Amino acid sequence: MTAYGHRTRRLLATLLGLMVGFLAAFAAVAAPASAAPAVRAGTDVIDPNTAEETIAVWIRQTSDKAGIPGVAVTVTGDDFDGAFTTDQDGRVYVGLPGPGTYQVEVDPSTIPEASGTLPEGSNPREVKVAQTNKNVPANFLASTTATGGGSTTPSSGATPSPGATDEATGTVPPSANTGGTGFWGVVLTKLVTGLIFGLLLALASIGASLIYGTTGLNNFAHGELVTFGGLMAFTLTQLGAPGWLAILGAVVLGGLFGFVQDFAIWNPLRRRRVALIPLMIVSIGLALATRYVFVLFYGADRLTLPNNPKPFLVLGPVSLRFTDVMGAVLSIVVLLVVAYVMLRTKLGKAARAVSDNSALASASGINVNRVIRFVWIGAAALAALAGVLIAYYQALRWDTGSAILLLIFAAVTLGGLGSAFGALVGSLVLSIFMNLSTLVLPENLKYAAALVVLILILLFRPQGILGRRERVG
Repeated sequence: MTAYGHRTRRLLATLLGLMVGFLAAFAAVAAPASAAPAVRAGTDVIDPNTAEETIAVWIRQTSDKAGIPGVAVTVTGDDFDGAFTTDQDGRVYVGLPGPGTYQVEVDPSTIPEASGTLPEGSNPREVKVAQTNKNVPANFLASTTATGGGSTTPSSGATPSPGATDEATGTVPPSANTGGTGFWGVVLTKLVTGLIFGLLLALASIGASLIYGTTGLNNFAHGELVTFGGLMAFTLTQLGAPGWLAILGAVVLGGLFGFVQDFAIWNPLRRRRVALIPLMIVSIGLALATRYVFVLFYGADRLTLPNNPKPFLVLGPVSLRFTDVMGAVLSIVVLLVVAYVMLRTKLGKAARAVSDNSALASASGINVNRVIRFVWIGAAALAALAGVLIAYYQALRWDTGSAILLLIFAAVTLGGLGSAFGALVGSLVLSIFMNLSTLVLPENLKYAAALVVLILILLFRPQGILGRRERVG
């Protein structure tokens, strides 16, 4: 083996060691350490720091999303009856005796008049808690108008909104303090959360871009690779695996899932020279089938991974949890590893050659099928890691990946079809613009804002930000 090969292996081993170190730190600090409730009555006190099952109650104002302190909350169910009071951030963490269905009721008389009232039908609400399911959200919004606010209980068809708090779905927010900070404080908060989610989105988008570049396939089942990673991490934590091992295991299982897909479906179809349109239809069918297999085994309820909801990093008005910070750091490390592999290793150069011209690459002695197989494994592993980090960042459901599939395709197209680095740039641009657009648009229109910027950029640069012009005709 050449000296260059030895140096390459040593550098990759060093980068892998850094990743494992980050994951170990991630698991050590991300363990829940919720503050004890301010008031406790009824049954014996159950410390939420050590309880296997907990509920996270958060009561806020609709106007500025600021938490409402001093609100009385009662949680009952399964021989459990406890009374609590929200802290200065409007939160309270409730330790439970076990899994089951619990009723969370807010005493409306304890909500200050200036904060408004809870909408009719939103209080009380039932919360289903699975075994070893911590910090299951029970969020309430108080409004000063008759039609504002609302319970954050998701309907069966709701999907999490990526990147930040979503009143429609009740996703756990990455930023704990966005109220009372002024306009520029809100801008900074949205910029930071948009940047973090953009990095997570990039992990999934790069894989989809590599698959398109080497095979020409727009894989509509790529979102299910994202969901698969989150569900595998959830399963491993349920089996008692530590956090770092659950994340690493999910990435490995995700790569194995990509290998199985290519071996059993895509490689045989490529050998038969099936056209791209039928291949896309196959991917749509695979996405639907996989999605409902997830529902069959995991149900339609929101799932949560062990997480510490306390602020870890406070930068002025921005308050981030440890998992938010480490998710961003880990994403950057992995993206640097991907960049090194694509630019400096034989596999990366071969993948770029196949993406440029597969026939010429094959004539040059490159095993195209083997390169595509490795691309599928790597893309699925990246998507699985994205799924785990997104599950920590907001929440996990059976359709988490399909909810962001449109953003993945938009990021790949915006950055330049088939360009891994373009997918990174496109993900960051879309996520940041999408978050900032909510300064003037309703929350449920931020996807539309992302697509508007996609259309505008493609009107002036059809090949995308980092794409190359191609002569047609």
